[in-house]
Amino acid sequence: MAGFVGRWLSDALRLGLPLALALLAMQVPAVAHGYAAALLQIAEDARRDIEQRKASARRFYRGAGEADEAVIAALQAVEPANAQALAASVERARALRAAHDRIEAAPPLLRPVTALVDAAEDPAGGDKWAVLRTAFDTHVPQVVLSAAAAVYGIAGLVAGSFVAELLVSAFGAVFGPGRRGRGDAARFAP
Repeated sequence: MAGFVGRWLSDALRLGLPLALALLAMQVPAVAHGYAAALLQIAEDARRDIEQRKASARRFYRGAGEADEAVIAALQAVEPANAQALAASVERARALRAAHDRIEAAPPLLRPVTALVDAAEDPAGGDKWAVLRTAFDTHVPQVVLSAAAAVYGIAGLVAGSFVAELLVSAFGAVFGPGRRGRGDAARFAP
């Protein structure tokens, strides 16, 4: 009976773990897409805020032109703190938009890798990691059939099969031969 349960558990592990990892890996492209979409949304929101601040500066200071740099230069003379804040906002919006553009320009299979590298190389000190965490937290798992999801799913299936086989082999090495060896020795002893 113990042999039957052991075989059943090892078969269940060999089947279940690869399927679970395949489904988990299939979510990677969707999370990367959510991250890129969130970057774009935040960049567009920041750009709207910048345009409102520029319009306000143009109303009060005649020397402020249309370009970001012209408005910042006009503000620098009279309100250096506002000029510095506006310059930081402009740079942040540009960086977020550039990150989105880099991810979208990458081939579909490499977008998750590009997104992860982009978040890891964040010079702003955590803005992109926060966006990535939010994209991950708000992601609703689903099975989307795309080429990228299929490739990641197959990779998860292979990795899951390998890990399951390692676990079953390790479990068999620890509990299997020692018991069989003692039992066989006792059975064949005179």
